[in-house]
Amino acid sequence: GEIGIDGATYMAMEFDGEAIAQLNVEERMTICNMAVEAGAKNGIIPPDETIEQWVRERTDKPFDVVLGDDDAKYADVMDLDVADIAPTVAKPHSPGNRAAAADLADVKVDRVYIGSCTGGKTTDFPAAAAVVAGKTAAVETFIVPATVDVDADLDRCRVGGQSLREVFLAAGCKIGPASCAACLGGPPDTFGRVDEPITVVSTTNRNFAGRMGHLEAQIYLASPLTAAASAVTGRITDPRGQFDPKTRP
Repeated sequence: GEIGIDGATYMAMEFDGEAIAQLNVEERMTICNMAVEAGAKNGIIPPDETIEQWVRERTDKPFDVVLGDDDAKYADVMDLDVADIAPTVAKPHSPGNRAAAADLADVKVDRVYIGSCTGGKTTDFPAAAAVVAGKTAAVETFIVPATVDVDADLDRCRVGGQSLREVFLAAGCKIGPASCAACLGGPPDTFGRVDEPITVVSTTNRNFAGRMGHLEAQIYLASPLTAAASAVTGRITDPRGQFDPKTRP
């Protein structure tokens, strides 16, 4: 990517702008979560009414809103037009090894893994379900909710009249318990662990060699939409045009 895996080493990365303001809280969490993959000490998004309301719904204690100083000086400022950013993946074996999903359409996939703190939240799964609804996964596909609350939301949230759990099971996906699971490999019996030198599209945050298990596995990082589209086609797939926008939450 433009910043790379060490371009923000020990810095704070602040994300702001019109595109950020349109994101829900979980989507903002994902962006901040990935800041460490650029070497950053933390990722920050200035609080707005969306954030304040989210906090109010979870505590009755008073809190102060902290914003950056108007005259704050930054080590660097990057202006990006998100309209110019196509669905993107990170190729093996680094989160910084960026490529457009459409440019990797010839890459066959053996497994898709949708889960983790970056891709296993409540708002991630409706996006994936909208892609696979009414279809059958062409490859082994693992669904791993990040928390027990997210797991419960698989039953509460609906797409096309079905619960998310029903949509995923009908598509042939395997649903595991709430956990980090194969994001960090784990022991041999870990749900979704990669035990063979296969190609995987994953919504996790890291794809270093051996990260999900087998040292020779090829791990491509992608969004839940791209991962779900790839599950349906069996190849790395740009998700645009792969689902009916009316079914997307």
